[in-house]
Amino acid sequence: MNQPGALTAWIGALLMAVSISSAAAQAARQGEASNEKTTFTSPMVLETVFAAADRSLWDPAKGHLAGAWFSTEDYHGLGKFGCDGVYLRSDFKPKQGTWKPGLEMSVKEGEGGQVRVKVRAIADNPKDNRDRKVNILFEVMNGEKVIASASDSTGIEEGDAKGITVSFTLPAADLIADTMTKLRLTVKAVRD
Repeated sequence: MNQPGALTAWIGALLMAVSISSAAAQAARQGEASNEKTTFTSPMVLETVFAAADRSLWDPAKGHLAGAWFSTEDYHGLGKFGCDGVYLRSDFKPKQGTWKPGLEMSVKEGEGGQVRVKVRAIADNPKDNRDRKVNILFEVMNGEKVIASASDSTGIEEGDAKGITVSFTLPAADLIADTMTKLRLTVKAVRD
């Protein structure tokens, strides 16, 4: 390394290696882009939290009105998924691309350690999607075990939204906040 040409060649190679690894470390991608699939054909299955398991969202002892409807941010996120053009969302504003949650709950304590939970899904059938008959199967789950289920259906004209409501009476002990009780929704939307 006593030769000036060898030292210059070695420094040049080192700088080139640093610049190559530096260039390879740079990346660009589209912000907010997602490869997540959001459109499905019937049936579409969604799994989310069963918000009634979190007493802080409905307990009158925590200042909530007994039986008042409530929703969560988790339920708002369901509004991006469509089943044959039908979405679970309310108050959709196409120009802004915004909506309110299309799933909400109402909880009242009953006798003997029971709770009565109403679950309402708002099915939004946008314009140019033809009239649809929407059926939703609601399944309350602890782990993979279904502890309660109910279903209902309604016809929805294109450009309209309607609520589909079911009720469950469950032992309060079945509503688990840690590894939270889940709600599975199976949505079918067929031409009416």
